[in-house]
Order: sequence, then C-alpha cells, then structure tokens
Amino acid sequence: MKDKRENHPNIITDVVEMPEANSTVEIYRGEYFIKNEKYNIRVKGRITYDWFPSIGVRFYGNINNDENEIRFLKSNNTYYCNVFIDGLKLGKGIIRRLKIETTPKGTIYTLAGIISGSAIHGDKSICADKIKFGIPNLRNFLGSIVQRVNSSKSTTLLTNRLEFNDDKCKIIIDKCYDYEKRLENLKEKGGFVILYNGELTYKKGTISYSSLQDIIYCFNTFLSFINGRRTAAIFLEGIANDIVKWTEYSTYKIDPYKTVSSWTKTVPREGLNVLWMRFRKIWKQSPDDKNFLITSIHWYVEANSNAGFSEGSIILAQTALELIYNWWIVENKKIILGKDSENISASNKIRILLSQLNLSNTIPTAFTALRDLQKADNNLIDSPEAIVYIRNAIVHSQEKKRNKLSTIPTDAIYEAQQVYIWYIELSLLCILDYNDEYYDRCIRELYEDKCLRLVPWKVTIQNDL
Repeated sequence: MKDKRENHPNIITDVVEMPEANSTVEIYRGEYFIKNEKYNIRVKGRITYDWFPSIGVRFYGNINNDENEIRFLKSNNTYYCNVFIDGLKLGKGIIRRLKIETTPKGTIYTLAGIISGSAIHGDKSICADKIKFGIPNLRNFLGSIVQRVNSSKSTTLLTNRLEFNDDKCKIIIDKCYDYEKRLENLKEKGGFVILYNGELTYKKGTISYSSLQDIIYCFNTFLSFINGRRTAAIFLEGIANDIVKWTEYSTYKIDPYKTVSSWTKTVPREGLNVLWMRFRKIWKQSPDDKNFLITSIHWYVEANSNAGFSEGSIILAQTALELIYNWWIVENKKIILGKDSENISASNKIRILLSQLNLSNTIPTAFTALRDLQKADNNLIDSPEAIVYIRNAIVHSQEKKRNKLSTIPTDAIYEAQQVYIWYIELSLLCILDYNDEYYDRCIRELYEDKCLRLVPWKVTIQNDL
C-alpha cells in the first residue's frame, strides 16, 4: 500500500494564502517608490491584491519625502505614476488619495492608489522552468489521484487532478485538498476564493513571460467555457531552479461566485483534454477563429449568468447563435452562401444549426410552460419558432410586440432562455468535436447522473454501428 501511494504525484500547494473568501493578498510590505517625470516619492507601506470594490492591486503608505516635494505633488495634480519595488517596476499607477494630517507627533503625509493593467513583482525578463498559478471559483471536478502529505507526515489520496496537453505545453490543475470547506465559505460570503492550483510547463525549453501570454489567454477562455462563468489562472509565478523569480498580479476578468448550470459533469473522462486540444487548435488557426472562440464564449457566459435576467439573457444568447451560424454554417461549412445566408429568418438559422447537431426541433418534454405556449398558438410550430417568438417580443418595442410579451408566462420565458443556452452549448461542443456525455440542462431531475446524455451526433454514430 505504501509503494502504491508513493507512485502518486504530490498535490500542488497553494500559490497564495487565502484563509477565507475575499481575503486580501499581500504583495509587498516595506519601502517602495512612486515615480514620474516630475517627482520621485519614497513611500513606506503596503501593496496588496484586493477583490472589492473591484479586483486589482492597490498601494498605501506614508510619504517620506521633503514637505515641499509633497506639496508640489498635491498642487500640480500629477497623479499618474510608476510604482517601483527594489528598483524594478511593478506597474503603472494612479494616486487616488493624498492626505496631510497634523498630529501631536508631527505632520503625516499618506497616499493611496491603484495599479492599472499589468502588475509584476520581480524580474519578468528571467525565463522560467515552470509557471505556477491559482484558479478561483472553478466548479467541482473529480480527476486522477494525487497524494497530500500533511504536517504529521500522514498521506491522503485525493481524486483532484486534471491534465491538459497540446503539442507545446502541459498544464495540470489540482483541486485544493479542502475544496469543500472553501466552497462552503464562498457560498456563504460570495465573491472569490482560490479553489484550484496549477502548473504549466513547456515540453521543450524554458518559458519567457512574453510567450506565456497567448497560452494563458486561451486557457482562461477555455476554463470559462467549462465553468459556465468567467474564471482565470491568476497569481502566475515564474519559477526557475525552484525559486520564484517573478509573480504576476495583473487583473483578469473573473466573475464573483454564483451558482449556474453548465454542460460539464463532475466526473470528466479524457474528453476534457481532447476538447482542450481541439480548442487550442482552432485558437491558433487564424485571428478570426481565435476571435470567434473569445466572442462566442463571452456571449455564452453572459447569457448563462442571467445577465439582464431571463429577457436580457435571451437577447445575448440569440447574438451567440447568430455568430455561431455565420462562422460555422456560412463561412466554414459553406452550407448556405451569398444573400440567401443573410435573408433567412432567425428560426431557420437555428434549424440549420440543429440539423448539424442531429438534434430534434421539438420543445424539451420537461418544459411544460413553453409547450403550453406552443399549443396556444398554431404558428409556433417547433422549438426554434417558439424561442425566437419570445425573443422578438422582448426586442421589438412596437405596441403589438409589447402586448405579446405581457401575455407570455414568466416560466415560458425562463424555459426559452434555457433552450437557447442549450443550443449554444451543443453547437460549441460539436464544433470542438466533443464526443462524450454532457449535462443536459433541459432535463429536470434532482441528481446529475439522471441528466447526463451522450451528445446527439455521437448517438447517431452508435446507432449506425
């Protein structure tokens, strides 16, 4: 048993300490400099990464310069600056507050500001052997086995690892050993907490900071797709010879915690890694293909997050399906070309998409409110017609359309939203050649296992066999 345990890799340790959700991450404490072409201000204080009121790096402290320099700074409103630690630039800053306070011990000058955009502590010119990072707010997945050795030297085996490979690099992410505890705290407080830690390595050579940017952007977009909400690899550490040479504290787009449905399931098979390889391949094909993935997943997560409630979500989802139709059906598959591709109705565009998915046009059986709406109107011949009917009633402001919207039950609007998102998920999965099970949001069952379905285009292949 001991030999078997020793064969398992060790779990990736925390990249930052977050004892609870939304904990401030301290980047630096001590003396640093605020500089621009007009001044060089010495500050003694703290630089932190904070989650609220918005995600980003903030600096605070007491100013140690001559009083005349401080008054010059205040009178000239020259608040744009660069922040330096140990002679290395952390990032571009904006001084948000300058305060002069008289106390019995003398006059105290303090400032506070934020770092805008990129923030890197250390020397990013040093190439790394590996990159370590954390991932906040990523849903629960069960993966391959890792071991954790605690302070008392006892070993625990955990099914916490997911691996993503392509021709250039290997990415592994491990769910935190106390994931359930952290998630419970996140649900209670909302906001953000690190739930996974990860490592990225190149199969050949070292990793420069500049070469890292595209792969991280791609991986973050992919993570958001499998999560159903925006998340990202953050607090990137460049490690060389087992020493952290630099750490990135740049601001990435991450959504605060919210329970949402997603097509993914708790126990993924090899399908996620295959999906990642296909995703990466499309990403690298051309700038337009890369932009397609970024934009379609943007609309997907916005719709899935219930942006603008069900009505707003439907509008965003229709935008996503229009993009998928044009990129996939018209530009890549060339099923319909010229003016004909533009002149057909929105419902017909969706029907063409569904034909590629081997998916029926009927309204899902569990969606009784949408089915009742169809029964009440003979023109709503199928699911695409019904959901577009609701979308048009929301978008168009004529009195007739407003009257229609007022008669549509709230449950039918919600069900239309879910159908729209279902179509987006399956379309993207088909584009990415996914051939595994997925969570079908249109089946109303309490347990995940009862909602798992093989993708419809794979069902056809199996039936043919």
